[in-house]
Amino acid sequence: MKQRGGKKEDAASIVRLLTESAVKLSHTNPAIAKEQAALARKVKLRFNVRLDPSLTRFTCRGCKGLLVPGVNARVRLGHGKTTILRVTCADCGHVNRRVLKET
Repeated sequence: MKQRGGKKEDAASIVRLLTESAVKLSHTNPAIAKEQAALARKVKLRFNVRLDPSLTRFTCRGCKGLLVPGVNARVRLGHGKTTILRVTCADCGHVNRRVLKET
């Protein structure tokens, strides 16, 4: 008899594999990378899987598409009282901000 959590663990590994593959392919074949990212999102929503933080940074919070710095995203470092990393999506223009250091 198979455990209930087995399907979710399999889905998590598939989502991780698809996301990593999409990021690698984004430099050479962006169309296939976009399809893989969309498929990973569908599996993630279907099985209620959360990605680890190292892979969530490759998803735009605006258009929910693949976000790869240097390919379809611009990365800027803001200076001031707090150091903020700004990643701008080239597809929708949404700015993802992350606080790196507070002083």
